[in-house]
Amino acid sequence: MGNEQEYIPVVSDNLPKHIKKGHQLVFSRQDLTAREADMFALMIANMKCDDWKHSTPHYEFSSKQLSEWLGVAAKHIGSNLSPVANRLSSRKIGIKYINNKGDTEFDYRPLFKHIAYKNGKLTMVPNDMLKSEYIEYNHGFALINTRSFFDVKKEYSKRLYELLSRFKSNGYEMHTQGINELKGVFGLLDEAGKIKKEKSSFKNNSVFMKRCIRQSINDLSEHPQIKKELLFIEGNSGELGFELIKKGRVITGVKFLFRWLKLGTIEELNHHDALITIKELELKRLQHNIKLTDEELEILTISYRCIGKDDKADKIQESLAKRHLYRKDNYIELEPKNEIDSFLEKIDSLQTISGSPDY
Repeated sequence: MGNEQEYIPVVSDNLPKHIKKGHQLVFSRQDLTAREADMFALMIANMKCDDWKHSTPHYEFSSKQLSEWLGVAAKHIGSNLSPVANRLSSRKIGIKYINNKGDTEFDYRPLFKHIAYKNGKLTMVPNDMLKSEYIEYNHGFALINTRSFFDVKKEYSKRLYELLSRFKSNGYEMHTQGINELKGVFGLLDEAGKIKKEKSSFKNNSVFMKRCIRQSINDLSEHPQIKKELLFIEGNSGELGFELIKKGRVITGVKFLFRWLKLGTIEELNHHDALITIKELELKRLQHNIKLTDEELEILTISYRCIGKDDKADKIQESLAKRHLYRKDNYIELEPKNEIDSFLEKIDSLQTISGSPDY
């Protein structure tokens, strides 16, 4: 470690809500297991730009924090995380650059200067050669939900989740991704840009699409929290969440079809407020024939989920997604008995009378 004076930022006992990961890191070539990705994300989530104003920051995490945040029993922290830390200490990532000739190149650098687990404490020292990639966000960044990221168990699903998290802002669409570029993002390519020997089966595009794309989309779309914030759209070919770009019969790229929903937390609405919101917005749409705005549809989605009507929420989300990509009057009196069902029956009746207009 040399004679460098250590600067140890304070790590709060409250897990940061988001992981802020710069564009270059998101689109880098990295091959991390699910647990390695969690440990790396733990450092990124707690990293602030000001941490680098001193010397290279040293991040320290107690066994209690690791146990709570990573879901590992306290007595198994050492046996589970020590070998992961050992592997992670030697991991490199490939950062993409465009050279003077306009060609794309990758520069591989170690993620860490040092990483150790001793005496119930994990110490992580990032490689200062990656300082700009860690903290400069002028090219944009992914805002990743920390809890959801840790809760996703498969490495390729994690990678896709952080990749899609780069495109949460309205008006900033994700361009078609070249198939070879995607294989690099999913950690399948070596420094020469060839498929790694231990992952030779992924040379077959159908294997890559099945294991890295389809299975990952299924994992995310079925996750109890992520499915409330991220909607995958069925493409023209019937595939959920993507369309293939082909040149002849050869797959050359993938266009992801998805939409992030500004739902906040369902807990922000109580049961009564949700019913009032549904009445107002559905009457506005069905009785007054007023097309709801995106924001109103998002609020309506939350409200239906709050009262347990996920089928209606899913229908609205699908309409929202299609709209996005292709681009308090007249209350109904509720009866005390089965008021939700009674209310929804009236909504359905209004919808039939109105000719079942789309959202």
